[in-house]
Amino acid sequence: MRQKCPGFRIIGPEGCPVAQRAALALVLRGQRINWLVGARARLVVEQANGVVMAIEDGLAMIELIEDLHPDRRLHPANPELRASQREIMGGALRAQGALAAVIAARNLRDLDIAVHDLRNRLARIEHALPDGDPNPPLANLDVALLPLLWRIALLDLRHDTHLADGMPRCNRRLAAALRHPAVRQVLDRGAGRRFLEEVARRGAVLALDDPGSEWERHFEPARGSATDGALLFLRPGAGAGPVMTRNMG
Repeated sequence: MRQKCPGFRIIGPEGCPVAQRAALALVLRGQRINWLVGARARLVVEQANGVVMAIEDGLAMIELIEDLHPDRRLHPANPELRASQREIMGGALRAQGALAAVIAARNLRDLDIAVHDLRNRLARIEHALPDGDPNPPLANLDVALLPLLWRIALLDLRHDTHLADGMPRCNRRLAAALRHPAVRQVLDRGAGRRFLEEVARRGAVLALDDPGSEWERHFEPARGSATDGALLFLRPGAGAGPVMTRNMG
């Protein structure tokens, strides 16, 4: 008898980076996502034996999804490389907190301190990322990194923040991943707009100097630029149907 696959539900606010990571981990394995809007992010897993687990830690979600898909591993087989990538993943989650402080800054002094912290954390990630392969295979490393790098790219384009300046490995990793249709199902045009609208609603000081509608030109990457293709998430996926359902009730 064929073993029944676990059922997965993601609960959390729309646009929550923790929930987005769980969604990425699932769609990259061909899973459909049932995303229920709730106050805090958690992954609910119903197994064939009736056991239901609820996980709230972001890295634990990624690891659990990995373990429940033994035929679709996204961690490298090499233990040293796997350990190195897990270290970067932890750094990505810490950098996500630093980015939250950048967005939360309400004066230039706090913004300067927050940007300095974020840039230092990004520099560590940049230094640790493997280089050389322009199209690396998608891994759990990307699951952890993409919600962070994607938000930074949006802020750089919308508000001219230059947060990712001097981070070529990070930018190339983002550009390569965003060419993948499954990734664009999670980090899509609507999610990008909602994130930027939320930044503006919060009164973030980085959003006060608004370049206005000029940012719309960034919806199409410049030909031949170093980040050519990095904004493919802003285009509908060609021929790709929706893989996520959201219950807004």
